[in-house]
Amino acid sequence: MKHTLKLYLTLLILVFAHGIWADYYANVDHLSGDQLYNALHTLISTNSYSNYTGAKTFLFQELDNDNGTVTCIYTGLTWEISSSYNGSTDPNTEHTFCQSWFSSPESSTKKADTHHLFISSMPVNSSRGNLPYGNVSSIAASDVYYSYSPLQSYRGLNNWRRRVWQVNEEYRGDIARAILYFNTRYGDSLVQAGEDMLQTLIAWHYEDPPTPQEVIRNNKVQAFQSNRNPFVDHPEYVNRIWDPSSNADENDGQSPVLRIDNIYPNPFRDEVKIAFDARTGDELSASIFNLRGQKVYQTTLSGNIRNFTWNARSENMESLPSGVYLLRVQAGNQSAVARLLMLK
Repeated sequence: MKHTLKLYLTLLILVFAHGIWADYYANVDHLSGDQLYNALHTLISTNSYSNYTGAKTFLFQELDNDNGTVTCIYTGLTWEISSSYNGSTDPNTEHTFCQSWFSSPESSTKKADTHHLFISSMPVNSSRGNLPYGNVSSIAASDVYYSYSPLQSYRGLNNWRRRVWQVNEEYRGDIARAILYFNTRYGDSLVQAGEDMLQTLIAWHYEDPPTPQEVIRNNKVQAFQSNRNPFVDHPEYVNRIWDPSSNADENDGQSPVLRIDNIYPNPFRDEVKIAFDARTGDELSASIFNLRGQKVYQTTLSGNIRNFTWNARSENMESLPSGVYLLRVQAGNQSAVARLLMLK
């Protein structure tokens, strides 16, 4: 009963947030590539909060506090903290976009920007240091960081023999979206210690899509510092800005690129209508996954068909439960993703 109540409360929060912020992206939603990147920069550059002590207090006491318990983003280690604790010892505050990477403008605002601040074990935070994010080439040859939980992060060499920090599967998407937000908001480089993190971050973003908890976190940060992480609200923006095949299509004069144009209604109850934009003749594959990563539905669209209706059932016509689902559309080597919210 408690689990069911918690699920419905979460869904109600998501619907409420969806209604409040439905117009937040109205002036940028039709854009792509550099135009979308620049427009999002303008849209989210409304935060000016620079009190780092206040940011840490908010992080520990409200943002990532679950009834007095906080969790390490890298290992899953948990602590019970007092009502006044703000990261003074262990655990402490992890700047996922390292302070040593900051360019000088707005440095105090960057330091206090809670979109990229997370809770970490002090020794693990120190071990990560200012390493760029990436995938290690050999787990066996890497240092492992864990706390008797399924969450394991690694420090080791990637395929180019550069030392990187690999985040556990549970939170790698959260951190990827935090770093992409930071780059879009402040323009600071994604190339650190000779490592270009962009493609890794994009891959992690797709491997670990936004969860309801991440959306709720985004809402709390917006209330605290007056801006949002657009890649949590619209995960398809990552594809529309950074997908290299999309940029190539725009440059060679052929159009349109693959894009999810419309999802209506969303949230939905019994069915949802989904429309795409893609080159004529491209065969489209549309897949829907639950938050466990299990594929629950798939369809293929041939010829000039660019829309379909999903009746909230599996391919075996089984009724599916309420919750958040991930839509992934593919055409050749292009892809786009979006979030669906089913309420029954």
